[in-house]
Amino acid sequence: MRREKTSVSQEDYLKEIWEIVQEEQSPISARLAEDLGVTPPAVTAALKRMTRGGFLRVERSGRIALTAKGRRIAQHLVLRHRLAEKLLTEVIGIDWKRAHEEAEKLEHGMSPEVVDLLLKRFGRESRCPHGVPLFGGLAKLRKRYGAIRLADAAAGRTYEVLRVYEREPEFLAFLGGLGILPGTRLRVLKREYDETMTVTLRGTTKRLYLGKPATSRIWVRASGGD
Repeated sequence: MRREKTSVSQEDYLKEIWEIVQEEQSPISARLAEDLGVTPPAVTAALKRMTRGGFLRVERSGRIALTAKGRRIAQHLVLRHRLAEKLLTEVIGIDWKRAHEEAEKLEHGMSPEVVDLLLKRFGRESRCPHGVPLFGGLAKLRKRYGAIRLADAAAGRTYEVLRVYEREPEFLAFLGGLGILPGTRLRVLKREYDETMTVTLRGTTKRLYLGKPATSRIWVRASGGD
C-alpha cells in the first residue's frame, strides 16, 4: 500500500475511530477526547482539518465516519500495530501487558519493507498477543468463529477465549494471574443476577469469579467438552 502523507496525530485519530467502531461503539468527539487524552476543542479542530483532507466526515448526529481513504490508512496502521506487538512479545520477549503501549511507539515508523518481512515471519492468518487477527479484527472473529462476549455466554457450556481487551495493563495482569489468555478453555458454571460469572479453567477445579467489567472485555467461542 502506498503510504499517504499523514501526521502521527492524524494517524492516531484515524486508528482510534476505527477501533471504536470495532468495539461496537459510536465514534463521537467526546469519546475521542477521552481516549486520546486531548481537549474537546483540539478534537474539533483536528476533525475539521481531517474532513477537509478527505479522511472522514462528521454526520449530523455527531457520529464520525471514515471515508474510504481514512479506512485504508487506519487499517494499515492497525496492521503495523499488531505486527509490532507480535515482534515485541514473540521475538523480544516483552510481557503481553506492555506490548500495546510499546507498539504505539513503533507503529508510525514501520516501513512497508518491514511490514512485508514481519508478515512473512508471522503469517497473514496469525493473531496479535491479545487474540486479534492481523487482518479483519473483531469482525473476522465473529464471522469465522461466531465470537461473543463472555458476558453473553450461557451457563453450563464450555468456551475458548479468542480475544481480550488490550488497552489496560492492569486488566491484562489480572487475566494473566488467573491464567485466562487467548486459547484458554473455560466452563461457565453459573451466572448471578448481578452479572457476576463463575467459571473454571479446563483441567482445574478452582472456581473463578468474574464481574461484568471483565466478562464484557473477553471474547469467546463455543467449544467442545460440554
